[in-house]
Amino acid sequence: MEKFSKNYYKGYKESNYLDYSKINVKEQFKTITSFIDKNKLSGNFLDIGCAFGFLVKEAEKNFKNTYGCDISKYALNQAKKNSSKSNFKIVDLDKSLPYPDNYFDLITALDVLEHTKNFSKNLEKISKKLKKNGYLIVSFPINSLLRRLFGFIDKDKTHISVPTEKEALKAIKKSGLKIIKKEKYFAPFFKRIRFLPVQMEIILKK
Repeated sequence: MEKFSKNYYKGYKESNYLDYSKINVKEQFKTITSFIDKNKLSGNFLDIGCAFGFLVKEAEKNFKNTYGCDISKYALNQAKKNSSKSNFKIVDLDKSLPYPDNYFDLITALDVLEHTKNFSKNLEKISKKLKKNGYLIVSFPINSLLRRLFGFIDKDKTHISVPTEKEALKAIKKSGLKIIKKEKYFAPFFKRIRFLPVQMEIILKK
């Protein structure tokens, strides 16, 4: 049985999603779309862990070529329904990332790396796919005291590689990427409360 099946995206049992299909797309991805618009990004875009393809669909108006990948067959079937223009592919990041090196102007990996077996190794794998001066935006939970106190909120047992902030920054340094901006926050039910060290979003540049 597929790990990331329909039940993962609905019901708040196997994950933190009550119903992923009904998320507020504009609100959920506003920091990403604002960054794209502000920096007038274009060219090639990839969303790793794209789920239903909502962010890929948003990126289509800015980028010439848009791609999304996910480990979930169910999610990608939904993504293909949401966008016929973009290229979607099933990918297990722990095994490979089958895209050309030095190809993407922007890659997003939002709440993805914590699901993989090796946070640092997979971050390096992603960085190789960026063009020089390309951007990577990642978000992930961080292993902090506050997260441990409120850990009961996280129902997702596939969070197998949750780093401390120190470990995450070490992995970023090893990848050769430069930090442009980082933000800590807490997002119970996807409402972001800033400055609380439970999750982190980082904008990186190659």
